[in-house]
Amino acid sequence: MNRIPRNYWLAGAIALAVVLWMLSGLLRDDGATTGPDESGAGEPADAFTVEVTEIGAERIERRIVAQGQAKPERAATLRARTDGQVEAVLVESGQRVVQGEELVRLDMDDREARLTEARAILRQREREHEAARRLGESGLQSEVRQDEAAAALASAQAALRRIELDIARTRIVAPFDGIVDQVMVDVGDYAAVQGTIVTVVDNTPLIAEAWLSQRHFNAVELGGEARVTLVSGETRAGRIIAIAPRADESSRTYRVEIEIDNPAGVPANTSAEIVIPIGGVNAHRLSPALLELDDAGRLGVKLVSDDGRVEYLPVEIVRADPQGVWVTGLPERARVITTGGGFVSPGQSVDYVAAGAAG
Repeated sequence: MNRIPRNYWLAGAIALAVVLWMLSGLLRDDGATTGPDESGAGEPADAFTVEVTEIGAERIERRIVAQGQAKPERAATLRARTDGQVEAVLVESGQRVVQGEELVRLDMDDREARLTEARAILRQREREHEAARRLGESGLQSEVRQDEAAAALASAQAALRRIELDIARTRIVAPFDGIVDQVMVDVGDYAAVQGTIVTVVDNTPLIAEAWLSQRHFNAVELGGEARVTLVSGETRAGRIIAIAPRADESSRTYRVEIEIDNPAGVPANTSAEIVIPIGGVNAHRLSPALLELDDAGRLGVKLVSDDGRVEYLPVEIVRADPQGVWVTGLPERARVITTGGGFVSPGQSVDYVAAGAAG
């Protein structure tokens, strides 16, 4: 009789053990399914807990904030209206001047002689005109000769006026009260007609210029109040004196000018921040970190409603300061989710605790 090898007996025993193990698992699963549920899996899960802060609305000033520059009220570049050598420079950069004050003088050259000649010719023409008039009245002079004498007189008067103007133009004077900005000539220089001589600016008052978004066009009006913070750190009250009648074609913004006092003589063409109040509004101050975008791209905030559900309300930022942002669009008192908002969705029921009370 042949004996069965030992390793065959071993393989069979292992196979039997595996079958028995599988059968025992099926029996346990069946019992778990048909027996009572002792794990509590059928009970509802605990609601997610968030932290909230209740925030009340406050009345704040709604305003437009824009960056601009403080320009001089007036600025003039004075050019030579006659030619000649510079005889005297009577001012220097930074000097305050008054209207009509002489700044630069050109050499007279032969202008005095031409003035004397023009005056003498005028006197001669006046005598000739008078003689022609008298002879005409006596019938001894034709009307043609009288007209010629009148024309000669008018020509002499014009020549005298031209030389007088030319002499006056050798004196370059201040067109208004202001400060000398730059002197472009020195004694001995030759000044040609239309050559730049000196620039004068008037910084009292200053004109703050800003470019505003077209959506703010109806929010500002002539004579309205504004505040301007200069580069020196000073904030000055001002009023709107000009609103551009059309927007810039490239930026679609429009220019607004605000007049402000400048007793300290702050330099012009410096940076300035312009704030224009446009009425009050009820708003809530929040941390910018609490703002979210919904699927439609709207900026909003998650709240917990009175029935314990998450709400998402769109908001509009109306102002920002170092403590946060002011927004509109929330109820008078809002229970804002400050912690856990990223783990819950609108409509979801949640538990909530006051911020800082958890743990």
